[in-house]
Amino acid sequence: MRITRTRRRAVLCATAVIMSTGLAITVAPTAFADGAPTTTVTHLVTGDDGRLEVDLSDSAPLTSLQISVRSSTADDAATLLTVSDFSNDTTTAPVQLPAGTAYGSYPVDVDYTLADGTTQHWSGAAHGTDGLLNYRKHAFLAAFTTDRTSTDFTHRDVVLSGHVDAFDPATGTTGPAGADTDVALMWQEDHSPYDSYVQRHAEVDTDENGDFQLLVTPGGGLENGAAVIHTTPADLTPAGTSQFISNVPANPVTYRVTSSPSATQVHKGTRITVRGKVEQLVGGKWKPFGGAPVVTTAADPDSYQYTVPHQLASTTSAADGSFSYPITANMTTLLHTYLRPSTYLPPNSQDEDTVNVPTAGSITLPAWSIDDEGLVKTTGRLNGNASNQSLWLQYSPNGKSGWINLSHITTGYTYGKYVSYAMQAYGNYDGYYRVIHFESAQMLGLVQPAHRLNRIRTQMSVTVTPTRPSYDTSKLSVSGVVTQMTSKGWAHYNHAYVVLVYKPKGDTEWYWVKKAYTNAAGRYSFSTPAYGDGTWGAYLQTDSKHFYSSTKGVNVDVIH
Repeated sequence: MRITRTRRRAVLCATAVIMSTGLAITVAPTAFADGAPTTTVTHLVTGDDGRLEVDLSDSAPLTSLQISVRSSTADDAATLLTVSDFSNDTTTAPVQLPAGTAYGSYPVDVDYTLADGTTQHWSGAAHGTDGLLNYRKHAFLAAFTTDRTSTDFTHRDVVLSGHVDAFDPATGTTGPAGADTDVALMWQEDHSPYDSYVQRHAEVDTDENGDFQLLVTPGGGLENGAAVIHTTPADLTPAGTSQFISNVPANPVTYRVTSSPSATQVHKGTRITVRGKVEQLVGGKWKPFGGAPVVTTAADPDSYQYTVPHQLASTTSAADGSFSYPITANMTTLLHTYLRPSTYLPPNSQDEDTVNVPTAGSITLPAWSIDDEGLVKTTGRLNGNASNQSLWLQYSPNGKSGWINLSHITTGYTYGKYVSYAMQAYGNYDGYYRVIHFESAQMLGLVQPAHRLNRIRTQMSVTVTPTRPSYDTSKLSVSGVVTQMTSKGWAHYNHAYVVLVYKPKGDTEWYWVKKAYTNAAGRYSFSTPAYGDGTWGAYLQTDSKHFYSSTKGVNVDVIH
C-alpha cells in the first residue's frame, strides 16, 4: 500500500513495524526513476512532544525508514532503541529510551530504502548536533492569557499570565515545568489614534507551579501580545514556539468640559482663576467626572500626538467634577480648557475663553488748529494695537479739570504698527484740548498732554444812514466800530479789515461791496450808492489771531 504524502518529507511505501533490535522488514519497492539516488538526511529535530523528525533533502518516496539511537558517538556504542513506526518523517510516538537512561544528547543512525531498492545509511555521530536526539525534559508554553478584554480610564491595568508545562520523555508524561523558567513577553501599546505604537518587552520567571504573571499599565490599547520561553533550568530544554493573546483595546471616555475665568480683561501680570466642571457620559446620562486631568493651554489640543502645547495650568478634578486653578495673564490669550489627551481621553471636547491683556499705545505727530469760527481740528498717529480703537476729543477751560467730550471717532483697521486719525469739533475762544483713549481689550488707557488753543474775541457795530433814500443812486453812509477783547477788557481794534456787504431784497446771497481798515479808534466808514431795496452789513475779515464777527443786518428801503 502507498502512503499519501502530506508534507515535503520522506514518504513510506510500505508499513513498518517497531523492532527493539535489527532492521525493519519491508515489501518490495516500486520502480525508481533513472539516475543515481540523491535523497539524503539533512538533520534531525526533537519535538517538544518527544517525537523525532527526520528531515530529508527531497520528497522522493521511501519504502522504509528506521532510526537507531546509540548510547554514544563511539563506533562500538550500543543501540539503545530502534524505531521504524513513522507518520511521514516523524515518529508516531515519543522516543522513550530504556528505563534508567540518563537525560542528554544521543547520536541517531538513520537507515532508509529508496523506491529502487537502494538502502542508505546515515550516521548521526558523523553529523554533530544535526544528528542528535535531545533526550531531555522539554518546557513549553501551555497557556498565555489576560485578565480583561479591554481597558478604560478607571481600569487601566492588565495582568498577563500563563503557564509553562514540561514533557518528560523518560515517562512520556506532561506536568508543570516548576520554578525559574524565564518567559519573555512582548507587546505593543497604541497611545494615539494615528498608529503611534510603543514597543514593550519584559521577562518574568515561573513559580514552583510553572505559573507566571506580569502586571502592566499599557496607557492605551495592548496589541500583538506574545510570549516565548527565554531560558530554562539546566534540566529543561525550552521550546521555540510562541503563544499569543487577543488584543486588549482601550475604551475612550465621552466627556465635556465647561470653564470660566474670573476676569476677561486684566493688566499684564494679573493672576486670575479659571473654574469649571468636567462630566462624563455614563449610561446615556451626564455625570460628574472626578479624577480627570484638566489642563488649560494657550493652543488647541494636539489631536495627533497627544502632547499639551503651551500649558498654562493643570489640576485633577474633584469628586463632583469641579476644578479651579490660578493663571497669570501676561498677554491676550484664547484659553483652551480640556482633559489631558490620551487614548482614554481623546481631545473631543474643550471650552474656550478669551482673557484680554491690553498693551500700551502712544500718540505721535500731533497737530492742532482752531479757525476763526472756533472749529478745533487735530490729527496724529495712534501707535500700538491701534485697529478699531475709540478716540475722544475733549475740552477743559483750565487744562486740569472739567473735561468734557466734544467728539468721538473709531479708528480703522491697520496691518502695521499705527493708524492715522483726524478729529474736529467746535470749541471755545480759549481753552485746553486733548485726545484720550479709554482702555479697551486691545489697548491700555491713553491721555494726550493738554494743548491750549485760543483766538481773540471781536465784536462790531454798524449804522446806516439814511435808511430810506430817495433813489437807487442816493448815497448811503455806513459806519461802525470794531472792538477786541484784551486783558483789560474790550478795546478798539485798530487796523481791522472790514468788508461791507449787501443782500438785495428777495435774494439769498450776500455780495461784498467795499473793504477798508479801521482807524486807531477802531472806526470804519463807507459811502456807497443805495442800489435798491436790500439789507446792509459788515463783517471782519480775520487774521490768524482773531475770531470772526459780523454786524447785524440793516434794511434799506428806496422811496422811488
